[in-house]
Amino acid sequence: MSFSESFSDDSGDDCESLPPARFRLVSLGDTEDLERYEKGGFHPVHLGDHYDDNRYKVIHKLGFGGFSTVWLAQDLVSRRLVALKIVVADDSAAVEAKTVYSHTLLSTLEDDTRFITYLRFFNIHGPNGDHLCLVLPVLGPSNYQLSHYFESRTTPQLARSVGLQTAAALSDLHSKGLVHGDLTPKNIIFRLSDRLRLNTCSIDEIYQIFGKPETAPLETETGDQIGSEAPTYIVKPVNFFASKKDVLGDQICLIDFDQSFKNGNPPSKLLGTPVEFLAPEVAIGRSPSQASDIWALGCTIMRLRSGIGIFSAYDIDSPVDLVRAMINAFGDLPKHWGTPLFDRDGRPTQDPKGKPLLDGYWNISLQQRISAIWDFPASLDESKGSFFVHNDDPDTKPYPCSLSHKIWRPAAVFIKGVFLNGYSNEVDEIIEMLPKISKHESDMLLDLLSTIFRFEPDERPTTNDLLTHPWFSITNEHFLLNEQATI
Repeated sequence: MSFSESFSDDSGDDCESLPPARFRLVSLGDTEDLERYEKGGFHPVHLGDHYDDNRYKVIHKLGFGGFSTVWLAQDLVSRRLVALKIVVADDSAAVEAKTVYSHTLLSTLEDDTRFITYLRFFNIHGPNGDHLCLVLPVLGPSNYQLSHYFESRTTPQLARSVGLQTAAALSDLHSKGLVHGDLTPKNIIFRLSDRLRLNTCSIDEIYQIFGKPETAPLETETGDQIGSEAPTYIVKPVNFFASKKDVLGDQICLIDFDQSFKNGNPPSKLLGTPVEFLAPEVAIGRSPSQASDIWALGCTIMRLRSGIGIFSAYDIDSPVDLVRAMINAFGDLPKHWGTPLFDRDGRPTQDPKGKPLLDGYWNISLQQRISAIWDFPASLDESKGSFFVHNDDPDTKPYPCSLSHKIWRPAAVFIKGVFLNGYSNEVDEIIEMLPKISKHESDMLLDLLSTIFRFEPDERPTTNDLLTHPWFSITNEHFLLNEQATI
């Protein structure tokens, strides 16, 4: 019986059917949820739009999320490029309050460029309501994008560099008595290379670096004309990995401090952190702390080095799923924690009607997870390596040679007639042939993560303890590749 089934009753509640889609899908790949172009939702933006008394001119799209779209814009006053993050109307007031609070928290670090908050903000009144618009520095892709399953993997050396930089930034944050509260690869961002000198570039030069914006018309399912609540076309976000130039800098920064708080003064509600990055004490309803950040750092390091999380987001839907997986990986919870209870959504609860844990995961040790990390073929060279088929298929196209010292794309690797672009029996067989993490590095990484993944928060190391760990200082990448593993 599943956890959710243990809550079932005979009430016969049926899920409400979803309303029919208003808009047709566009042929641009991933986009924001088009149905959110409605009252309370996204603000419709077009290239060339001006905001805040014509101060900002939109020239490209940087990205999107569930609650905002992000745009590259020229600041016509300062003559610099900025990012405009436009929040959905329904959440703008709450986001503004959280953002201002986190900005105040970080006031002692305002001169440290590793911690990113807004430069200023203003409001946009549009057809869907009033929207908060945060003016932010222009940054590169997140480490989630750089280390994501078959889509992208960082080189081992870059994974260690990012891990060390993140630990150092977290150490300085903790030294100010603060807790990040939402440390994940999505919130660890690469700066763009200073060599690009973006603030001196014309719009045409910007497009030469990042490509001209790709657009597709937005159409209704009924064929009716688009109203003012939606844009007439959708813009595809910048693809940082398509540029022929090495646009990525060497330094990272941390973003999204809306879950941050002062150590010892935690929020009463469950953190909004993605479930698989929650520390065990938080997952069962106890208070978060700086030690919770340390646990999240361990999860992040594993994701950076392996391309997948210590706990897969595909298997972890709720805190109860996470706790079960933790127990099977690391053993029983401390007895003095008692028996944690969870509501029907799998979230921790103090309600005595809540349900306890149920078994449900295979036991895979931390050592097994680390030793299974696979790397690129030893002779891989993106410019002339035989493992790449240079083509224009966006699903299997290799990254430009300019990025090969930082990231590589498993989906572009072609071995024995198969691309590594999805799970299958054939792909599994090829993965078994690929070089694995060396025993030398595996032992070091196991030692590092074993100190972090402790159920008791007081037993976890501080960030200062971690900074001198030898895993971060490994430099001879070729030595670390499995010496016998060749194809």
